[in-house]
Amino acid sequence: MARTEKNGAKAFIWTIDAPSTSVRHRAARYDISNSNAVTSALTWDIYDQMKNRTSLPIIPKGINTVEDTLTAIQHGVKVLWNSNHGGRQLDHSPSPLEIAYEIHRNAPEVFTKVDVLADSGVRYGSDVLKLLALGVKAVGMGRPFMYANCYGEEGVRRLMQIMKTEILTDAQQSGVTDVQKVPVGLLNLRKLEESVFIMDGKY
Repeated sequence: MARTEKNGAKAFIWTIDAPSTSVRHRAARYDISNSNAVTSALTWDIYDQMKNRTSLPIIPKGINTVEDTLTAIQHGVKVLWNSNHGGRQLDHSPSPLEIAYEIHRNAPEVFTKVDVLADSGVRYGSDVLKLLALGVKAVGMGRPFMYANCYGEEGVRRLMQIMKTEILTDAQQSGVTDVQKVPVGLLNLRKLEESVFIMDGKY
């Protein structure tokens, strides 16, 4: 961590959404194994130990419940990242939209206390606007940029142009003049209400 900090890093991303190897039937057919997993026993004690070793922010990537979100804040986390690792680690894991709504529904004050980032399954400008409406500060994309990179820098620039155009056009069509102030009222939340956890009482 000290070496990374010395080399100019601005933050550490602690990837907790893939702590162990996932079940991948396609890979198993070709006898491909993965030994990169370290441990599934990730605890907040580990976070506290890391925090004491650096002055840089440590961003936990894979905070996927409102309870873990509130616990993260109790441990001094300033930025957290909702992610299900592209939906390829655990079947039926919640999407970032469901996670963001669970937080918005149960503890909306979170979005004023910390910055919430999100990724996984984001493909269109409308996906970005939905997450922004729920309070997410920034949205990440993985596979689209991997595919675009097959065409080099030109492909990546083209993807960025497409995304910017989609976000701008969808915002205009929705009557949104500031993407930092996307109203949650634009979303039909009834389906989300059926799929997210609702806390009883105070955490």
